[in-house]
Amino acid sequence: MQEVISTSDANYAFDIVKKVCSEVGPGLPGSPQECERADIIKKELTSHLGTDNVAAEEFTFAPGAFLSSYPICGLLMLFAALLNISMGHITWISPWFTSVASLTFSIMVPLLFVFEFVLSYELLDPLFRKKKSSNVIGRLYKPSTKTDKRLLIISGHHDSAPENTWLRFLGYGFFILLATFFIAYIIILLMSIIQLLGLITDNANMVRNGTMGWIMMAYPVMPAVIFALFFTRKGKNGGNVPGAADNLSASALSVAVCRFLVKNPSYIPADTEIRFISFGGEESGYRGSRRYVKRHLDDLKLLDARMLNIETVASPEFVILTSDINGTIKNSPEMVKSVVEAAERAGVPFKVKPATLGTANDSGPFSQAGLKAMTLLAFKVPQQMVKFYHQKWDNPDILTIEPLLNVLKLTFEWVRNGGE
Repeated sequence: MQEVISTSDANYAFDIVKKVCSEVGPGLPGSPQECERADIIKKELTSHLGTDNVAAEEFTFAPGAFLSSYPICGLLMLFAALLNISMGHITWISPWFTSVASLTFSIMVPLLFVFEFVLSYELLDPLFRKKKSSNVIGRLYKPSTKTDKRLLIISGHHDSAPENTWLRFLGYGFFILLATFFIAYIIILLMSIIQLLGLITDNANMVRNGTMGWIMMAYPVMPAVIFALFFTRKGKNGGNVPGAADNLSASALSVAVCRFLVKNPSYIPADTEIRFISFGGEESGYRGSRRYVKRHLDDLKLLDARMLNIETVASPEFVILTSDINGTIKNSPEMVKSVVEAAERAGVPFKVKPATLGTANDSGPFSQAGLKAMTLLAFKVPQQMVKFYHQKWDNPDILTIEPLLNVLKLTFEWVRNGGE
């Protein structure tokens, strides 16, 4: 098959990433720098589509809530452990109070972690300061199109993440601390249950067995609490993480696909609208894509929308995700099939896998709403995660042309086949 997409298209995307990183730098969700990054993407899309076909949709959200679930869980774990240890040692406080309070705090940890972080429900958001962000949307139609029967969406996100403290300083040691966090939670919960059962049954040995000592406080409780309390570092202004791979690479590739199709309109499927979207607020629990789905759901359903979301383009081999939102939401099998077939036609390497804990993307709200969506993840875990993920080293120097070119080839095959 003759190559249609060329390295010049990949280089164009690369240049956009370098421009954003050099002119703006990092862009935490809700920061002025995030808005500046969105403006550059908007200007690039406008240069190809014209002002009438590009818009920025503003939304309100609480950028601090999502990742604050870690330090709040850490504090709850600490309170639960201290209450457990102090049971019966503070004469003016009832042992029943400390034991019940310990169990209550230990139960609150998984509830908060699951609902705010894993499922990304906006549980804590009302307690945090609200800020503005925006989604940038470009629209393209085949010149002869009279009615739209289908909508194809190609997307990425332009915000960057807070710096992951422990990945930066510990590398693979991050995974040991992460395991310690969950081990500590399980121990605190079990000990609190045993202690309270001992009180209920008036069994002194059970109470003693369920009361933690200082050895358990030394490990795993205190390392887990420290891990959670200092999980991220925001830094000043737009933060410390340039976000070249995660995820300017995807937003830039979306613009590159737009540029190519404007120059080659014969490849645009008939009666099809193509939207190129760069979301804001993804690193705060994909708030931008969630707001977009809520605002446009009826339109998305009417047009049989199909979304190909791109995430962290740093590896020549892709993972085509069959699920999202930490594996809790299944992606459309039809979408997965269409992307697999596009990858085969493009001749690019890929694997098909479900999402695991820690993998949640802008396609999640689309799949959650019953829309046809999935994410293409071009990122090696754990190697590249340790190397640059959510760290200051996520700059243009870690990008190479091959992964960008492979994503462009796949996306082109998917678009020209109408998302089928």
